[in-house]
Amino acid sequence: MRRSAALSKFFSLAANHGRALRSNDLSPRRRGAARSQAVQDWLARSGPSLHRVLRALKLAWLMFTVVLKRRLAYRGDLLIQALDELLRGLVAFALLQVYVSKSQDLAGWNRDQLLFVLGFSLVPISFFHCLCGNLYQLSSRYIINGELDRILLRPYPSYLQICFDRLAIEDLSGAVFGFTLMAIAAARLPGFDWSPLNLGLLALMLASAFGVVVAVFMAFASTGFWFEDRVGMVPPVYNLMEFGRWPVDIYHRLVRLLITCAIPFGFVAFFPASLFVGGRAGDVASPWWQHPGVWTPVVAAVALVVAMSLWRLGIRRYNSAGN
Repeated sequence: MRRSAALSKFFSLAANHGRALRSNDLSPRRRGAARSQAVQDWLARSGPSLHRVLRALKLAWLMFTVVLKRRLAYRGDLLIQALDELLRGLVAFALLQVYVSKSQDLAGWNRDQLLFVLGFSLVPISFFHCLCGNLYQLSSRYIINGELDRILLRPYPSYLQICFDRLAIEDLSGAVFGFTLMAIAAARLPGFDWSPLNLGLLALMLASAFGVVVAVFMAFASTGFWFEDRVGMVPPVYNLMEFGRWPVDIYHRLVRLLITCAIPFGFVAFFPASLFVGGRAGDVASPWWQHPGVWTPVVAAVALVVAMSLWRLGIRRYNSAGN
């Protein structure tokens, strides 16, 4: 009720401003100022929460553009590092070719299905490296060296500040390679659905997989507030992400439990990607709502809530550097 009342006030204010503009025949600059004032009046009436969210998004965009300009100042270095991320994807692609060369399928999944899953996995990981890769330095640079102090002095979310301290836009080359592999595999798969609805669902699953990656590494990076170590828990956990690229049926039951429930890397690639490529050869087709991949957005939401809670607890425990 309160939001609907705020919306009605906003539209009435906009209508009044429009009548005033038509009657007074203001200049385009003054018309823009009047419209901006109408939006500000609506934001003031809609409550402080929405205003804080929009302010945080605006500051995030400004920080992103500043760091982006700084990274683009050295384009040769940027190109070399982009090739490094591309080589990682090529190595994963080469390993897949080695595996499928020994057999036509892997646990019932054929070459094109596995290629789609591999391409899917490269996209959220590349976006994580680009936007949140600075988490690798949380323990050594921010906690032990005390640089977290300047972060906490600013009235802005500490996690976003740390992420935007360094943006690795060169790692987006891995996402481009991943999209390319997905397109090639989808063109080969019989009956792949190219409808806008299915592509929108694919975008949702990619965003949810990215949320799972962010949540996992945020949670394990937060352990640096309790166990002060320059390496931290992030690099060892990163090595487990490779398990999420392959069919879970090839692993031991305990490993399947690990990458599904404890550290949900299975929802980063295999589960959501297999939703679009069909099932294993010989399996009876089941309804889409019984597929574990449909739970990827829910897993991402729950994991993000848990990770943000651990992050807040760690921030409260932080005592700065020194003695």
